[in-house]
Amino acid sequence: MILVRVVVGVLAVAGVVAVLSSAVRTVVVPRAVPARLARIAFLSARNLLLLRLAGRSDYKTRDRVFALQSPLTLFIQLVTWGALTYVSFAALFWSLTATRINGTSVAHALDLSGSSMLTLGFDAPKGLVRQLAAFAAAAVGLTLLALVIAYLPTLYGAFSRREGLVTKLSVRAGSPPSGPALLSRTWQLERFDHLEEVWDPWEDWFIDVGETHTTFPQLGFFRSPHSRNHWVLAAESVLDGASLFLTACDAPRDSRSELCLKAGIHCLISLADFLGIPHHPPEPDAEIALPREKFDAAFRELRALGVPMRQDPEKAWSDFRVTRARYEPLVAVIGRMTDAPRSEWSSWSETAPRHSPPLWRMTTPRVSQRH
Repeated sequence: MILVRVVVGVLAVAGVVAVLSSAVRTVVVPRAVPARLARIAFLSARNLLLLRLAGRSDYKTRDRVFALQSPLTLFIQLVTWGALTYVSFAALFWSLTATRINGTSVAHALDLSGSSMLTLGFDAPKGLVRQLAAFAAAAVGLTLLALVIAYLPTLYGAFSRREGLVTKLSVRAGSPPSGPALLSRTWQLERFDHLEEVWDPWEDWFIDVGETHTTFPQLGFFRSPHSRNHWVLAAESVLDGASLFLTACDAPRDSRSELCLKAGIHCLISLADFLGIPHHPPEPDAEIALPREKFDAAFRELRALGVPMRQDPEKAWSDFRVTRARYEPLVAVIGRMTDAPRSEWSSWSETAPRHSPPLWRMTTPRVSQRH
């Protein structure tokens, strides 16, 4: 019996440490550190919602169902932290107080754990070691509560920052937005000489998303308030707009558009590394999913509006293809994984398999990039 109590006590302490480690990795550490409990919560929520879909594949249904994914993931994650902590301290109190295994000893241990964690004090333990365990339970309970109180506002604050610029883009480039629409509408509004109004804030946006969506990966699955808006679609549209401007428009070199493009590619690489998406630098002659016909149609439309375009469409297409190959594969996987809506220029398919982040790998190998 003594050996059983020792083993249970050691496992209980290990359980508390595991919960605290998961909470610290998820909430406190300001970098992309994978946490297994968070991923288990994510996969559990997603599997529940996939069961609810029951084979229905239209976008409106998926958008309505998957809007619950991130809130449900958060709820499961918080409940898991609390339940595991409660059970772990109950096991610890049982190992310190029980003389035999029966319903009475287990119920008493559960009472001690709940009373200590919630600082209710209706069942006070006797003895120094048991009191120290009660103080530890209270400290852990209050710590988890404080982390949750700080966690949710931080999460929704990052979501609000992300969605502000996504909504602004839909006003400027339509819904769903696209790279050609961004340039054509900017030209029609006579703001083409002021495209830094787009590139500067979106450079900051990409940097912010790259940091927040790896520190808090649930954010990637928070859907926009408007069903036709989505952060992946918006990111693709801005990257396409910057690529078109740099490769197809006959305009002076604009370092701000280049910086915006580089920030976007760096953001996608960071997300891919964290999510375990395999990727590698594109080959010089890499093909892209976007058909040449769509590029040519956009080229002719922009030229017809009066936008200054390069004289050689073939060279423009070649340069654009090389540029888009740097981000298109990553956008395609992330767009499908998050069930983003599509535009005519989107690179993901609604029938392609979804990527699932690796569950049992604590770290994701980084691939050297020459983007």
